[in-house]
Amino acid sequence: MEGISELNSRLSIPITLVVVALLSLTIVATKAQTPIYIGDDCANSTEQALSSTYLTNIQGILSSLTTDAGIINNSSNGITSDRNHPLYGLYDCWGDMPISFCQHCVSTARTEMLYRCNNRLSAVMRYDYCILRYSNQNFIGILTMEPVWSLVANKNISNPTEVVTTENYMKSLIRKATEETNQLYAMGEFDLSNGEKRYGMVQCSRDLSNVECAKCLEAMLEKVPQCCVQKLGWQVVVPSCLVRYQDYIFDAVYGPIIPDSPTGNRLNTSDMLRLFTSQQKP
Repeated sequence: MEGISELNSRLSIPITLVVVALLSLTIVATKAQTPIYIGDDCANSTEQALSSTYLTNIQGILSSLTTDAGIINNSSNGITSDRNHPLYGLYDCWGDMPISFCQHCVSTARTEMLYRCNNRLSAVMRYDYCILRYSNQNFIGILTMEPVWSLVANKNISNPTEVVTTENYMKSLIRKATEETNQLYAMGEFDLSNGEKRYGMVQCSRDLSNVECAKCLEAMLEKVPQCCVQKLGWQVVVPSCLVRYQDYIFDAVYGPIIPDSPTGNRLNTSDMLRLFTSQQKP
């Protein structure tokens, strides 16, 4: 019979490898979960002296949504039970995002929202992987096209034909999201004539209909010539939808990975420049 010491010796290496592997996965997951702030709609709204009941309802709806983000697959909306002070809330994450990452993004947005948007009747907080919002007006299923956040890369395209190729590909993603799959989300890649790859993504808030989603995405694509058309990477984002185009792989789990980097460095916020924010009129 094999002795205990011999058994422990034979198991020590595999156990060590398992521990190292688990630690490595933990480190990767921690890095992957760091969301990047894009914007909010609070700078153009007025801080008010809200009642204690309303403030409690804000805390309640945001807490409920954050909890749901760890249970429900990437999107949920709801209303407070207080009929005298109704409050509507919603969160939405990337379509391919693991639930744990979605919850972390929503939790981060909640914390930042309570700090940046203190004492507001309504608020919208957008991160790269999720959106969180609440209001005393029912916005569920209603297209929200303001504010607009546009982010562009520092690099310019070198071939003018890429503009047309990109537009056609992004239109195909819109059709896929709203007509072919009905998922209100699509992501993919395409090749340029020189063999270089480009990557695109479109997504709508899952409370919208297919028709409203298509309307939102097409409107965002129409804004690209105004802000971003010559840039090698851009995002145009509103509360109800987003369109994104890059020259590197971006992934909800591992983050953006630049192909020509030998270490697979992730995108730094300095690599993207926030061009403009169009706020809703008060």
